[in-house]
Amino acid sequence: MNVTGYANWLMTHMSNAKWASGKKFINCRCPECGDSANPSSAHMYIYIPWNNTDVSWYYCHKCNSSSIINYKKLLEWDIYDEELALELDELNRAALNGPKKSKYYNRKVYNLKYTPDNITIDDQTVMKRNYVGNRIGRILTYEDLVRLKIVLNLKDLLYENNITDRTRDENIINDLDREFIGFLSIDNAFLNMRRTCNEGKVYKSIDKRYVNYKIFDKQDTSQRFYTIPTEINIETRERIPLHIAEGPFDILSVFLNLRNADRNAIYTCVAGSNYISVIMFFLAELMIPNLELHFYPDNDKLGTNERILSIIDRIPDKTIPVYIHRNTMPGEKDFGVPLKQIKESIERIR
Repeated sequence: MNVTGYANWLMTHMSNAKWASGKKFINCRCPECGDSANPSSAHMYIYIPWNNTDVSWYYCHKCNSSSIINYKKLLEWDIYDEELALELDELNRAALNGPKKSKYYNRKVYNLKYTPDNITIDDQTVMKRNYVGNRIGRILTYEDLVRLKIVLNLKDLLYENNITDRTRDENIINDLDREFIGFLSIDNAFLNMRRTCNEGKVYKSIDKRYVNYKIFDKQDTSQRFYTIPTEINIETRERIPLHIAEGPFDILSVFLNLRNADRNAIYTCVAGSNYISVIMFFLAELMIPNLELHFYPDNDKLGTNERILSIIDRIPDKTIPVYIHRNTMPGEKDFGVPLKQIKESIERIR
């Protein structure tokens, strides 16, 4: 591979690109999360494999996304180059045959035990269960919560699976266990955790609305998004709806309140990932046929029709129908609310 050509190409195509760490990395704006509001800030670092025997990978210090760079990733970033993609594939095939494969390209779906009998029932647990119920307008049983991959207490999950290698300090673990609710990722390797207490009650490093917790030492975050378990029939001639929302409570409400838990459909949320990477996972990785896309964006500047159109323009299959759903109830900004606070409008844009 022409590594110099690859590096120069990235320097030209990545936003705010500049060299870092003695040209071992390129520092640039993150196309995964959009980076910060300050256009001069850049949180992503791309490793340049000058030895031509390693993979090129990236890590964002803002959204903590990480994976190897291949032709699919270039498509997601909308900077695809056919000749470069072929060279990257050759480099990756050679490098990933070695011992570094599990570190950079781990597509494993982890088996986790999570049962209602092992949930610690105390006042804090009941409070968090009620928190979920109040958000979506219905109280779920502990069996429902397990089925929906909602983890009320982090330590319950860790203890039940004998996970002793913690990826955060024990004091952080205590705060996450006590004050956060977790949504298991599609690969069962991450928890997208929602703070339930007021700001200022937990350690500053996790004093955010949402925090990602890494259950296992998995570097590849491309499957970090939350997806509700459902059954789909891939042999059906009907199109399979892929419902995509911004956050976990949005997609929970869509699933339970609007679509009445329709099983022959996919319900997912970006939750710290980006729309295009989630869509391409189901299209290119799982290769689910006959999809139709249903977006449930927030009513803010990031949820405009123009943004959705820019996303679908990057999808190779131009025959996929696309719908935008909005909550037009006055005073509401998204779908993560009870049914009585939702007034749904649906627009087909392709």
